[in-house]
Amino acid sequence: MILVTGATGNVGSELVTRLAAEGVPVRAMTRSPEKASLPTGVEVVAGDFDKPETLPAALAGVERVFVVPPGYGADGPVQETTLVTAAREAGVTHLVKLSTSGVGFGATDPLTSGHRAGEQIVRESGLAWTILRPGTFMIYLHGYADTIAKQRTMYVTEGDPVSAMIHPRDIASVAAKVLTTAGHDGRAYTLTGGEALSPERQGEIVGEALGQEIKVVERTAAQTQAEFDRLGWGGPRLKALLELKRQSAAWDWKISDSVEKITGTAPLTLRTWVNENIGIFG
Repeated sequence: MILVTGATGNVGSELVTRLAAEGVPVRAMTRSPEKASLPTGVEVVAGDFDKPETLPAALAGVERVFVVPPGYGADGPVQETTLVTAAREAGVTHLVKLSTSGVGFGATDPLTSGHRAGEQIVRESGLAWTILRPGTFMIYLHGYADTIAKQRTMYVTEGDPVSAMIHPRDIASVAAKVLTTAGHDGRAYTLTGGEALSPERQGEIVGEALGQEIKVVERTAAQTQAEFDRLGWGGPRLKALLELKRQSAAWDWKISDSVEKITGTAPLTLRTWVNENIGIFG
């Protein structure tokens, strides 16, 4: 039995769907099972990293766990620590943690630092482990959807990196292989898409799908911060994301071949993701 935590998230939902389609026994853990929209036949259980008492039932009979903590606070990787303790008691044999590419490139922003500390907990768990380190998700373009729909304009932040963006389904495909085949213990994989795209090229791809030109306008970090503050979306997490973006310019363009090596299939393109989500752009 495989337990997928974060089962209703961008990667977790794709992973549950893939495992179920392959006939792999899978259990989906979420804080709100009543809201989960997952394939028929998938066992959905209530579980919360911040409520240790919910984990034994979720982990009962489980051999492998896909680990997706919901976030990191000032207290560090408490959620991984809680899960590892419960996993050992339940007899789990293998943990597969979703991390971030910045860990492998020495990034020091708060988001990457949280994942680095979480990785350490998993590595020191005494269980077999595998780390998946994706770069920028293609779903990052959700952040531009409103202004593209209303103004046919992408407002990007000055210095936004050229990015080998990855489709969440590719991350899920790699996770499925790692969870169901041998040879991945003690490995950390950087995962990217197959092409490095500038913000301008990302805008062109959206425009090509829409059949309309998309204007790309660059803002300073301060202007981006002010706009998100105005919308009520600012705060420490946005500052952390902007710092991650600033640092990631040094590596986000680098292309890894891990997706194709592990799955046997080339990574999905940004055009594929845009076509699948064209409705958000108006």
